[in-house]
Amino acid sequence: MGHTQTVYLDVLIGVNLFINYFLLLAVARFLHIPAKRGRMVAGAALGAFYALSIFLPELYPVLSLLVKLLMSATIIWLAFPIQSWKTFLRALAGFYLTSFAFAGFMLCLWYFVAPQGLLIKNSVVYFDVSPLFLLCATVACYFAIRLVQRITGRQRPEALFCPITIQRGGQESRCTAKVDTGNTLTEPFSGFPVVVVQEEAVQAVVPQQQEQTAFRLVPYGAVGGGGVLSAFRPEKLVISAGKRVIETRDVYIAVSQEPLSNGEFQALLHPDLLS
Repeated sequence: MGHTQTVYLDVLIGVNLFINYFLLLAVARFLHIPAKRGRMVAGAALGAFYALSIFLPELYPVLSLLVKLLMSATIIWLAFPIQSWKTFLRALAGFYLTSFAFAGFMLCLWYFVAPQGLLIKNSVVYFDVSPLFLLCATVACYFAIRLVQRITGRQRPEALFCPITIQRGGQESRCTAKVDTGNTLTEPFSGFPVVVVQEEAVQAVVPQQQEQTAFRLVPYGAVGGGGVLSAFRPEKLVISAGKRVIETRDVYIAVSQEPLSNGEFQALLHPDLLS
């Protein structure tokens, strides 16, 4: 006679919501994705809803894999501000790697603590554990992964990459900016520093056609030549630089129609804005 495993619905939902949120938080920290808490909660909630498939009949392996891939992609789309396919694939890969690391850590820990009460079905893992054990294990895993990231040098220095928020007209755009020591651009009349942002990352706050007077032309020079960039002044620029939060209005946002990186960042920050 086979062993019957009792699955408690509240534990199943709570466990998966908690774990998914920590996994998404880890991905956001490691890849420096400027994600909002509400979006990550929504992504984690979708993952917790998928956990209900543990009550369905066993799926064929290929179908289970396809459903899992679709669900993971949807969770990433919900949780993060995706602006390109490259950013999406990086976030998805980071989510899988973090999930694998977490699963390995939990299975190892569970094996040494109490190797029973574990159920895996339709790619959903259920642990019959106490909330305190889950909390301690998840937090320990989160910091263990961060430690590995630091040791291997895969985490980028906070001093070089900063999440920024550009606010204008009741709208805001968020992206990751690289502190570019070679960026000496200033708006000619005011002398305010200029932040260069690629177009798709700032579309929500770019002045409309009827507001063309809001633009200023900022000349720039480069190895391959020079030109001018259209720039506007935001109502506020918020920079998250490590433990500091810097807010300023004395800045111009120059719009670049060319990508600034391969997905690592979407803006070039003037170094004077951090001083």
